[in-house]
Amino acid sequence: MSPLFKIFAACCTCLLAACSGVGGFAPSIDIPATTTEPPPTTPDPATLPYFLHHLNATNVTVSRGKAAILDCQVFRLRDRTVSWVRRQGDSIQLLTIGSSTYQNNGRYQLEVEEPNTWRLVVTAAEESDRGHYECQVSSHPPKIKRVHLQVYVPRLEIFDARGEAIQEKFYEVGSSIDLRCDAFHVPRDAVVWSRGGAVVYHSPETGISVETTSGAQGPVSWLRVKAASTADSGNYSCSAAEAEPATVRIQVLEEDKKTDIRKRERRR
Repeated sequence: MSPLFKIFAACCTCLLAACSGVGGFAPSIDIPATTTEPPPTTPDPATLPYFLHHLNATNVTVSRGKAAILDCQVFRLRDRTVSWVRRQGDSIQLLTIGSSTYQNNGRYQLEVEEPNTWRLVVTAAEESDRGHYECQVSSHPPKIKRVHLQVYVPRLEIFDARGEAIQEKFYEVGSSIDLRCDAFHVPRDAVVWSRGGAVVYHSPETGISVETTSGAQGPVSWLRVKAASTADSGNYSCSAAEAEPATVRIQVLEEDKKTDIRKRERRR
C-alpha cells in the first residue's frame, strides 16, 4: 500500500468518527446572539428648563372678590409644554395646558407673554379658591413650581368696653358709651364709624372720641361718647370697604326706665 493511500484512509477514519460522535470531539453548542444597548444618558443640566424663582411669588394673598395672579416664568422651554393644575389632597384638577384653558367656567384665565411667562389668573377669587396650585413643565424629569393661594375675607365686629361682642346695648343717661370695632384684613384708614347713616367724626369739644390703632390682624377702632344723653340713642355702625358693616343698637335711658328693662329681662 502506497504512503499516499494510507494518509487518505486515515483522514476518512477521522471524518467518520466526528460524524458519529465517537472520539474526542464534543457536540456543537448554539450560543445565543447578544445585543448591546447604549447606556442610559443623563440629561445635560444646561439644556433643562428652569424657573426664575426670584420673579415668581410662591405665596399669593388676595382679598375676596379680587383677581389672584399666579406667575410662572420658564426659561429654556423649547418644545416642552406648560400646564397649570390645582392640587386638592390626592386629586389634581387640570386648569390649563399649553395656551389653552381646560376649564370652561370662565374664572380661570391664562395669559401668555412670549417667550417666558405663563400667568394663571383666578378672577373674583373666593374662599373656596384657597389652596395649592402647580405650574408644570413636560420635561424629563418634569419641572414643578408650587404656589399657595390665600384668600382672606374682610370682617368687622363690635365689642363693648368689657370685650363682649354685642348687637344691642343699654346705657344710663350721663354714662359713657364705649364701643370697639375689630377689623380683620382691612386697611387701617378704612374704618369709619356712623350713626343712622351719618359719619361720626372725632370731636373732643362735643365729647365724641374716635381713635384707631393697629391690632394683630387689622385696625382696632374705638368710639367713645362722654356723658351720653337720650339723644345719643340709635344704630351705630362700623364699616370699611369690601367688608360687611357691623351694627349695634344703642339705647340711652333714664335710670328708672333702665331698671324697668332689667326687671322685664329677669322675668324672661
